[in-house]
Amino acid sequence: MKTTLWKEEGYGELHGNLLRFKTKGFWKRTTEIRDIEGSTVLGSIHYNHLKSTATITYQDLNYHWQFNSWTRKKWVVSSETDTASFELKSFWKNEGAIENEDIPAAIILTALYVHGHYRRISSSS
Repeated sequence: MKTTLWKEEGYGELHGNLLRFKTKGFWKRTTEIRDIEGSTVLGSIHYNHLKSTATITYQDLNYHWQFNSWTRKKWVVSSETDTASFELKSFWKNEGAIENEDIPAAIILTALYVHGHYRRISSSS
């Protein structure tokens, strides 16, 4: 996953899934999930900054993203039937573990982008 701080854009690859992210808006931020060329919109991310949650819509399916601890080192992304959990080993290092029960790789990649989005917000405030 590669992101830019000032433009709030990024791209990444996981298990052959190549995605590009582009965030728009100021008060109601929304991120478009696009193919790697940036020409086709595949989904979106809608943030709820007051609750530090997000709704990921990808290929007409919805996933819920939220922190699982007050330290923000654990978070989950889930659908109605499946869940993936994430845990950072350290706040400063980008190392951790992912436990996945059938969440698609594109959603795992998107969940990493959402975490980076909230991490940028908390480090700038």
